Amino acid sequence: MEIKKKVDMAKHQNIPDAEKKHGIAMTLHDLFLDKGELCAAEARRLLKVLGRKMSYASVQKLFYDLRQLGLIEFTHSEPGKALIDKRYYRIITGKENDPRWNTYPHYELYPSARVGGLKYELGTSQGRAKKYVKGD
Repeated sequence: MEIKKKVDMAKHQNIPDAEKKHGIAMTLHDLFLDKGELCAAEARRLLKVLGRKMSYASVQKLFYDLRQLGLIEFTHSEPGKALIDKRYYRIITGKENDPRWNTYPHYELYPSARVGGLKYELGTSQGRAKKYVKGD
């Protein structure tokens, strides 16, 4: 007996650019613009509602990368349910339309992390892109 797998052809057709999902950074950018300030837990909850399932650690890493790129800044902290305080961030004034929101922040900081990316360059701190290396 042969089992035939049903294939939803709508998923395999070309999707117009207007209907494609934003990148994760752009989705987070839109959430920042709507809410003003976000903490990682709140961002994770909102991303889940939008169909972007991410772990809390992944959202924290994304916030870290955005901070390192200079797109968001720390505003304040509030006591959380656990021992760690909630840390709130906002978009830095003037960085709302920065083209780096359209990229994946980790690849912007570490180009060699991309599959088939650049080879590790000697003289860079932690393999970062030269423009983001601090000090020398």
